Amino acid sequence: MKINHNEKANESKQSGIYYNPFGRKEPVVVRSPKAIQELCEAPQLSQRAVYADMFGFQFTLGHANVDWDPNEQIALRYRLFARAIRVKGLTQFGTLYPYLEAKLSQIIVRELESESTAEGWSSVQLAPLMRQCATGLLGVYMFGNTLSDETEFSWALSQYYDDTIACMGTLSAVPSFLRRFTYNLITKRGRSLDVLLSRLLKSVAPNQGAWREEDSLKSITLLHNMMEASEDSSYWTPIAVAQAIIGIWFAASHQPWINLHFVFLELCARPEYIELIRSEIEGIDDHVDHETICQLPVLDSFIKESVRLNPLDKMAIRRKALQPYVFQSTGDHVPVGQIACMPAWEFMHDKSQYPDPETFDGHRFVKDEQSRSPKSSGNTMRGTTFTDASKDFPIWGLGSKVW
Repeated sequence: MKINHNEKANESKQSGIYYNPFGRKEPVVVRSPKAIQELCEAPQLSQRAVYADMFGFQFTLGHANVDWDPNEQIALRYRLFARAIRVKGLTQFGTLYPYLEAKLSQIIVRELESESTAEGWSSVQLAPLMRQCATGLLGVYMFGNTLSDETEFSWALSQYYDDTIACMGTLSAVPSFLRRFTYNLITKRGRSLDVLLSRLLKSVAPNQGAWREEDSLKSITLLHNMMEASEDSSYWTPIAVAQAIIGIWFAASHQPWINLHFVFLELCARPEYIELIRSEIEGIDDHVDHETICQLPVLDSFIKESVRLNPLDKMAIRRKALQPYVFQSTGDHVPVGQIACMPAWEFMHDKSQYPDPETFDGHRFVKDEQSRSPKSSGNTMRGTTFTDASKDFPIWGLGSKVW
């Protein structure tokens, strides 16, 4: 299997790899560090408005207007997400890991056994398997085993993702007066969303009687952490919590499985890395937590290089102007309703940061003293990790709105 990255690069520069999130109107693209900083932090430029338009959140999340200042809403949401995911999620990962390991084994064994042949070999389609693995683990982390394994709820999680992706490409192409009709037609009147909201509202009710899960797992799920962190908040009503976690589900189930798919494609194309990565994993302690995961530089670098060469689209840090905005550092004008962004593909192929940028180098991000690649003085990307956010690797965003 050979992957032609030059061909991918040319295709991406023309239209993005998977979709064109801007419609027909070209975005305002900024490149200077000061302009990128403005792009990240200017209150007149909204990240949420971009995704609300792109995915039709008015319909796909049932969002209604609320009497809160938009910037105050954003602050409240990021404060909750930071507490529930960045703080508690990281500290609880060691406790969660055995549940994730068991779920992953269950998925892989089930798929391999269902496709086994008389000769003892199994053949599986990689993309569907990666999606099942990623969303299966995500379901355990977000909702626990019992809820995520419920037949109807599990169906709704998968169908909601498919519905929202279908709406993404369609709602932006039809007149506004036809969008409700189009949404109802695509989603069968929002059936999957109704199932998710109904079930989650029962789970976030004060007595939580409808959410039966063993306490040791329930207490470390994202749903529990969000409910706990949102107590005594007038903004975080049960419906707001349910809508927020459905939004997180879609965002988290969209990019990871696609990235995982590309990681495995690159690994299949470069079998010399398999033993290196396996040996690195076998060298860590039996107890796996966040600190342990950070001690796998080759695996981390391989993943990051795979994502660098296979991004979902060519732009990043998309913002929609809620008011007319002029970049102080460049003078670029963004009218109301226009999109501003930065060129992610261009930055991730900058020769000053990525020597020979079109060539796959699984050791590219490993520290010089640990790397098998040539020394690279002045290359600030050495020693950075997959989760580090910077303008040269902006897939997570930047500034206060970094994922």
